[in-house]
Amino acid sequence: MENKNIMETMDIKKLSLKLSLPMVMSMISIALYGIVDTIFISNISDDALTTVSLCLPIISIITAIGLGTSIGVNSLLARTLGEKKQEKAHKIIVSGIYLIVFSYIIIALVSTLGINLFFKVFTDNINIRSLGFDYLFIIAIFSFGTLFQMLFEKILEAYGKTKDSMLVQFSGALINLVLDPILIFSFNLGIKGASIATVIGQIFGMLIGIALLRKNHIINIFSIKDFKLEKEIIKDIYKVGFPTIILESAESFITLILNKILIDFSESAVSVWGVYCQLQKFVLIIVYGLNYGMIPILAYNLGAKHKERINECLSFFLKLACLVTSVGMLIFFAIPNIIISFFDVSEDVLILGTHAFKILSLGFIFAGISLVFSSSFQAFGKGSYSLIINLSRKIIFVLPLILLLKNILKADSVWVSFTISEILTMIIAIILHKKINNKIIDVI
Repeated sequence: MENKNIMETMDIKKLSLKLSLPMVMSMISIALYGIVDTIFISNISDDALTTVSLCLPIISIITAIGLGTSIGVNSLLARTLGEKKQEKAHKIIVSGIYLIVFSYIIIALVSTLGINLFFKVFTDNINIRSLGFDYLFIIAIFSFGTLFQMLFEKILEAYGKTKDSMLVQFSGALINLVLDPILIFSFNLGIKGASIATVIGQIFGMLIGIALLRKNHIINIFSIKDFKLEKEIIKDIYKVGFPTIILESAESFITLILNKILIDFSESAVSVWGVYCQLQKFVLIIVYGLNYGMIPILAYNLGAKHKERINECLSFFLKLACLVTSVGMLIFFAIPNIIISFFDVSEDVLILGTHAFKILSLGFIFAGISLVFSSSFQAFGKGSYSLIINLSRKIIFVLPLILLLKNILKADSVWVSFTISEILTMIIAIILHKKINNKIIDVI
C-alpha cells in the first residue's frame, strides 16, 4: 500500500527526484567504473586492451538481451501495480525470471560454440585469440549474474524501491572494482582476473537483488516452480523490451560501420569518435538515469488513470532533460580541448576533436527531448514508437546523410549528420507523442 500512496499522492517533482536521482548516481558510478576497469586492463598489455575492445560488441549484445527483457518487465509490472492487480504482478515477475533463464541458456550455448570463430574473423593474432577466448568464455558462461541483476533492479524500481535498485547495481560494481587489481596483478591472473572480477561482482549484485526482493516481500523465489508461462504476458513484456534489445544490439554493428567510414579519412577521426563516445556518456547517461525513474511513474499513473499526474511528470522530465543537455552542450562547445585532454591523444586528434565536438554538441538538446519521449513511449506500452526514435537517432537518418555528404564534407559529414539526425528525430518524437496523447492520455 505504501508504494501505491507514493506513486499516486506524492508531489510529482519530489517523487520524480526520489526515483530518478539514485538511478543517475548509480549510472554515473557504473560509467566511471567502466573507465577505471579499462585502465586496469590496459596495464596488462596492448593485446589485452585490443582483446577487450573486440569483446565489447558481444558483451553489449548480452547486456541488450537482459536490459530489454528487464525494461519490458518493469513497464508492464508498474502499469499492473497501478491497476491494483497483485496476482498478475506476481505472474509478470515470475515470467521475467523464466525468460532470463531461457535467455541465459541461449547465450551460454551460442557463445561457447561461436567464440573461436568470432576471433578468427577479426584477427590473425594468436595471442589475442587466446586472450579473447579466456575473457569472453568466462563472461558468457557466468552471464546469468548480470542478466538477473538487471531484472531484479527493474523489479525493485517498479515497486518504487529505487534505493534498493541502486544498491543492487552499485554493490556489484564496487566488488568488481575492488577485485580487479587484486586478481589481475596480485594473483597474476591477467585478463582472466579481469573477467573473473566482473562475473563475481555481477553474481554478488544478483544475490543482493534476491535478498532485497525477499526483504520487501515482493516475491518468494522458491514459490515459482509450479508456475506456467502465459503467452499474453510474454508478448506484453517483449512489446516494450524487444525494441531495446534490437537497438542496443544494433549499436554494436553501427560502431563497426562508422569506424570503417572514418578510417577512410584518417585514423585520427576514428580516435575522435572513440573519445567522444566515452565523454558524451556523462551527459546523456544523466538523461537515461532520469528517464529510468520516469518510466514507472508514467506507467503506474496510466494504469491508475491519473491524467494530470502523467502530464505533469512528462513536462517536468522534459525540463530536466533540456537543462542537463544545455549544460553539456555549453561544456562541449566552450572547452572541448580541455575535456579531450583528459585522454592521452595526439595533437592531430586534439585539433580534429575540438572542431568535431563543437558540431556534435549542438545536437544534445534535441537528443534529450527525443530520449524523454522515447522512454515515455515505453511506459505507455508503445515499444515500437521507442524503437523508431532510437533507430532514427542512430541509423535511419545518420547513415544516408553520411553517404550523401561525405564527398563534400569529408570527416565532418559524420559530425554534421549526427546533429541533423537529432533534430529530425526530435520532430518525429513530438509527432508520435501527439498521436499517443490523442489516443491514450486524453481519453483517460
